[in-house]
Amino acid sequence: MLKYSIEFFGTFLLVTALGISGNLLAIGLLLAALVYIGADHSGAHFNPAVTLASWASDEIPTSKLFPYFTFQITGAIAAAGFIWWLNGSTFLTEPASGTGLLQFAAVEFFFSFIFVLTFLKFIYPNKNRKNPVYGLMVGGTLGACYLFSEIYSGIGLNPALSIGYASADFLNNGSFYINLPFYLFSPLIGGLTASYVHRLLSARSR
Repeated sequence: MLKYSIEFFGTFLLVTALGISGNLLAIGLLLAALVYIGADHSGAHFNPAVTLASWASDEIPTSKLFPYFTFQITGAIAAAGFIWWLNGSTFLTEPASGTGLLQFAAVEFFFSFIFVLTFLKFIYPNKNRKNPVYGLMVGGTLGACYLFSEIYSGIGLNPALSIGYASADFLNNGSFYINLPFYLFSPLIGGLTASYVHRLLSARSR
């Protein structure tokens, strides 16, 4: 149960911090800290795209896949509700007005791919975590990916985060849910692609 609690609270903290501050570099540093705290227990995924890629890479069993999803999404929904309670309004992120649907999907896919591939490289196998900068590399990569992607697709790259914000916004009579399929499927496909590339690179390095 410890690993699922870590996934819940880690996702909760990330989604809350993004909704309160919007400081993308600070989010990367927060993720780095959470990775150091949780990597040895749950893998410190905090993102269904990471979990799906870890499963596809045979790093977690099928029996843990949906519990991870459940606790991540629940943590994100709780965080979005907490932000609403704190600020009196829901946090909304959306693609830039000049971004087309194909561009939107491509940005979410590409930067999710880069982040998840970096995550897999530094977190799995466990021996890679002997490198003391592994958490900083994972967190720094997320911060950098957000800096590049946010101007096109808003703050996404994490289906749990997007579900959380969409749920609160829907209850507040918003229409964020219109963009939700892109925020869900593009990162998941990007994660699966990262898993495939990770397997290829791992096989070549043996």
